[in-house]
Amino acid sequence: MEDYQAQGYKTLDVREAAEYLDGTIPMSLHIPRGILEPKCDMCFEGHESELSDLNQPWIIFCQAGGRGALAAYTMKQMGYTNVINLAGGFNAWKAFGGPIETPPIEDGLIRCDHPWNPGFQGE
Repeated sequence: MEDYQAQGYKTLDVREAAEYLDGTIPMSLHIPRGILEPKCDMCFEGHESELSDLNQPWIIFCQAGGRGALAAYTMKQMGYTNVINLAGGFNAWKAFGGPIETPPIEDGLIRCDHPWNPGFQGE
């Protein structure tokens, strides 16, 4: 993964929220597969600004690889030029012994004062 990150790749976690809360690859953007298209669509009011550059290289992953493959295919169809799927997904990442981050949880929710919370406004 370090080789890819050195080449400018970012990671995109397309798993559902419950899966994401169990941990993710450090510094990954989290967008569940079910809402990927509007988040990639620059005409959509809720567009994810981090996805604005169609030439940004992305490594997509889900839990086992299926949703990641579909997400990578979809992004390519939407004009992204450098998108790859992490074969085996997060399961393979964990089996490999890759680093994992877990969000800080309070009462079953991501803490409001933490960058992992989508409503985080900075310090």
